[in-house]
Amino acid sequence: MKLKAVLLLATALAMPLGLTACNEDGVGGLVTGLKSQAPLRPDLLKTMDEKGMRKEDPILIRAFKEDNALEVWKRDKTGRFALLRSYQMCAWGGTIGPKIREGDKMTPEGFYSITPSRLNPNSQFYLGMDVGYPNAFDRALGRTGAAVMVHGNCTASAGCFVVTDYQVEEIYALAREALNAGQREIQVQTYPFHLTAINLAKHRRNPNIAFWRSIKEGYDHFELTHLEPKVDVCDKHYVFDAKPTSSDSSMFNAAGACPAYAVADSIAADAKAKQAADDAEFKMLVAEMDAKEKADADAVLMAKLEAAKPKKPQPNVIASIFGTPATPAEAQPTATVGTPINVPIPRASPRAPQVVASATEQPAPQHESGNLLGSFFSFAQPAQQQPESAAQPVAQTVAAQPATQTVAAQPAVQTVTARPTTTTTTASIRPQPTPAVQTATVPAPAPVKQAPPADVPWWQKLNPFGG
Repeated sequence: MKLKAVLLLATALAMPLGLTACNEDGVGGLVTGLKSQAPLRPDLLKTMDEKGMRKEDPILIRAFKEDNALEVWKRDKTGRFALLRSYQMCAWGGTIGPKIREGDKMTPEGFYSITPSRLNPNSQFYLGMDVGYPNAFDRALGRTGAAVMVHGNCTASAGCFVVTDYQVEEIYALAREALNAGQREIQVQTYPFHLTAINLAKHRRNPNIAFWRSIKEGYDHFELTHLEPKVDVCDKHYVFDAKPTSSDSSMFNAAGACPAYAVADSIAADAKAKQAADDAEFKMLVAEMDAKEKADADAVLMAKLEAAKPKKPQPNVIASIFGTPATPAEAQPTATVGTPINVPIPRASPRAPQVVASATEQPAPQHESGNLLGSFFSFAQPAQQQPESAAQPVAQTVAAQPATQTVAAQPAVQTVTARPTTTTTTASIRPQPTPAVQTATVPAPAPVKQAPPADVPWWQKLNPFGG
């Protein structure tokens, strides 16, 4: 009966929180199990023991949007925080940048806190914890919204930090044990990414860069000390580990002017040195990135200009090696015997006399021996033999005005007379667009066979030296 009464009381206390859960339309139902009271798992207890942590020690939560990481840090026996577990988030709302208004589906960025009253054991998303948006900083800037949760169910988010049911059960148990042991509130630090010089340089043109640089001071304090930074808000901005320097300025007013304060000596010098080093690295990285972007833009522009130029004909590699082949107009015709060709008629001086070319020379008389031995050993007056089937050179006579031109196709003999001097030319003639020229083809005469004189003695026929 006592257990039943405790469960009913817990349900009654949790019901108002269920109404404000992230994207919840109502209460997820009565607690039917002990999921919100599940003990820490043995493997987690073993890890804590190895790191010098107890289940009662305080915890701190950090979330990094771009890394999809939610980290749980726990104070160890040295009195400082060490990383206990890092969980891969299923989703987070919106894009990098702070939440501004109700319904923008953004997850907030800054410093928040989970108190015991913000644990929701009856969330319809298995279990939930409200991070405390809006805080004093958000309210000073007029930002609106509510019920930004860390919850399970691993679904798409409309502005919450979403993990699996298994993960949220473990995170919820760690928060419950720390709050039950006396931790007043659990600090939740939410960032767009790790606030390093290179990440800030990459996002240097983001409109939220000034805000990120302002919360970087709290990020640096934790990175240097692994102690929970003391967070205050004045003049609508965060201040970290600040101690008022006068008794009448002990209170920080989020919307009012900041009182006179100083950062604790234990962190001030290290934080200042780290900020100076990060600023120098940031400027160097920005200069390199700007130069690279300009070079890339110039390369793209040059490529576009080059593509816009008219295309040049590609060189003919074969022609460059073997020479450009002659075009049909430049090709020289090869004249064959008996093939008519067109020969231009040259125009000579009107006063030049007409000359008629001589007839074709006849072959020299051939001397043929009367017997077989004479055909082998007779060297006197050797006959110039030609095959009977071969055509003889043809003489072509063309009447010009007033000159006479005789042309024959190769190997014919061409005689051209333009002036009183008669010129005999054998050449290949290029065709010209001139009137047709008279041509003639004359068959070659058959060779004449002559019998040796009858009065030549036989011994003279056998004498190779003649005489």
